[in-house]
Amino acid sequence: MSEQQAESAFEAIRFANTDGEPFCVWCNCEVVYRITRNVKNRKTGAVTPRRLFKCKMCLKQFSVTSGTMFHGRKLSFKKIMAATLLFADGAAGKAALHLRRDIKCNHKTAWLLQHRIREAMTSYVTSHRLTGEIEMDATEFGGKVRKANRAADRKHQPRRHMDKVVTLSALRERGPGGRVVPFLGNEAALVKVIHKFVDAQASFIVDEHPAWNALFAHFPLRQIKHKERYSDLEGTSTNLIESHWSRFKRMYNGVYRHFSRQYANAYNGECAWREEHRRQSNGAQFLLATTGALNHPPSTIWRGYYQRTRLRAVA
Repeated sequence: MSEQQAESAFEAIRFANTDGEPFCVWCNCEVVYRITRNVKNRKTGAVTPRRLFKCKMCLKQFSVTSGTMFHGRKLSFKKIMAATLLFADGAAGKAALHLRRDIKCNHKTAWLLQHRIREAMTSYVTSHRLTGEIEMDATEFGGKVRKANRAADRKHQPRRHMDKVVTLSALRERGPGGRVVPFLGNEAALVKVIHKFVDAQASFIVDEHPAWNALFAHFPLRQIKHKERYSDLEGTSTNLIESHWSRFKRMYNGVYRHFSRQYANAYNGECAWREEHRRQSNGAQFLLATTGALNHPPSTIWRGYYQRTRLRAVA
């Protein structure tokens, strides 16, 4: 696939609602003109033509990635397409070190591109309210203590460094195509904002954590005590949400090895997206990830991240 073919594929995905016909991304005017502008590479001096559009009404120029998560891109369309395909193809994620070798780019470039796609994934899974029967649970990761060399010194070692432990929560619908919503925080924090994520007619299935008791006054609630059993064989269990945590911990231990506390919910959102679309083909997952990124506004977190303009972008 040539670079022009890859760009045409991005146009077809970006403007899918109009059958691939471009429209102004700033004023939604349907009359735009195709123009070409020569761009000179400051390092190599090579001059390459760049395909742009110009709106008839507002007279603004834009490209196929203007106003999207790929706004201000420096990678070629072929590399962005390959990176998105490889990233969506991994059942338990794709390490940035692995991706940079595949598309032959800098590690920071691959890491930043992945986080932009993760933000679009997280935005998608948190944009809808869950209905019906919902399972909820929380998990902890990080803070693992390295065992001492001598066995005698291991007796008084803590199990975890609690100041490094990160707690994440998630909600999952039951039934075919059940959706998963990630949340950064423990059970008590999730209960306080539960109305933002679920419908008023929803019902819950949870474990024996005491924080869930506050839901009895607002929602139908069933509990399963894990100290006694994991399922009562009558449909009361949290096995579905536990499968989400199983995938998440495989991502953490087997693929990414480690990620920072401040970006934990981004990886939780990625895992939720993968769990929701796990039954779809690789091609469908690639189209969904690309469509989500091309319909998401530029990130206020990742735009200018390595140019030390992140704080200005957030403000």
